[in-house]
Amino acid sequence: MTYNKNIPYNDLPLLPPKVNFDDVELLKLVNKANNSIFELKGITNILPNKFILLSPLSVKEGVASSGVENINTTVAEALKADILYEKSELSGAEKEVLNYREAIFSGFDIYRKKGFLATNDIIKIQSVLEPNKKGIRTIPDVKIKNTKTNEVIYSPPAGKDFILDKLQNFEQYFNNEDGFDDLDPLIRVAVMHYQFEAIHPFLDGNGRTGRILMVLYLTMMKRLDVPTLFISKYILDTRDKYYKLLAGITENNDWLKFVKYIIKGIDSQAKETAKKILEIQNLIENQKETALSKDSKILDDYKMTEYLFSSPFYTQERLSKFMNVHRNTAARYFKELERIGLIEKFKYKNENIYYNKKFLNLLSY
Repeated sequence: MTYNKNIPYNDLPLLPPKVNFDDVELLKLVNKANNSIFELKGITNILPNKFILLSPLSVKEGVASSGVENINTTVAEALKADILYEKSELSGAEKEVLNYREAIFSGFDIYRKKGFLATNDIIKIQSVLEPNKKGIRTIPDVKIKNTKTNEVIYSPPAGKDFILDKLQNFEQYFNNEDGFDDLDPLIRVAVMHYQFEAIHPFLDGNGRTGRILMVLYLTMMKRLDVPTLFISKYILDTRDKYYKLLAGITENNDWLKFVKYIIKGIDSQAKETAKKILEIQNLIENQKETALSKDSKILDDYKMTEYLFSSPFYTQERLSKFMNVHRNTAARYFKELERIGLIEKFKYKNENIYYNKKFLNLLSY
């Protein structure tokens, strides 16, 4: 049947796609991107704890990923909201970004426990992102429209059974290392990203869930130890091209252009993330040297360093819990950190909120 963007695409082909990816330019891009990922993985391992930056980098990714969906805030505002408000008090874009971070953590935790992600796990990831719009959509005729012209650009499959059938195939392809084809995981991650966006299984959160699945897949394929490679900034910067290339597959089966586009994004973001981690590592070392130069042993304790680089904003209560010390001891720690010039503070509801300005600046660009 001829594709019609106004009719639910229940004929969306199952994975793997019937296309030949034996393309010289594509293979060169794959090799280049794999080298960049390998370097990123190595740089991540120089950190005293490779999980240390997962939280702040996930927030940075959440800001970019939400931006693709026109949910706009900044890294600083999201991280500040995380320290100032209880979860029940959060609202707006900051809530969406922090839900994104939680969804990454949830998906990574599920993978580490099970070694794979099932359809129900994907549904759980989306439910963390969109707790008020969770689960497989049941609205019979969803239309995806151009936000500027209101023109229909795509109608995803309709009917819960159709959607679950497509997701079951997606799950099998996602978790099977070599049973379907012999494609490099980087080609596969691009293929699966298109497929998930085309299935569009949820009422909301499809794009963000799909981008979380990309980094979780690269982790599952051992390209990464922890999910620190994110592609959302690349997509945000080239959003019109991204949507045009997605449509090119649906309308013309033009897979190669989209797959090359995604792999270029993986390559560029791997390089950018590696650079960012090195900058943060250099900051850690510089702040340790500053402490020593001012006769302070405050950063000799590796747990203090971990805490200071798990977020750029801090409170006495959170530090006391993390370090397992009394709040009065936490207050003395902060006083010492202020003395040597590593942190500053401001008041919020009569409480001191401390922050590491240099670390915040690194995360904000």
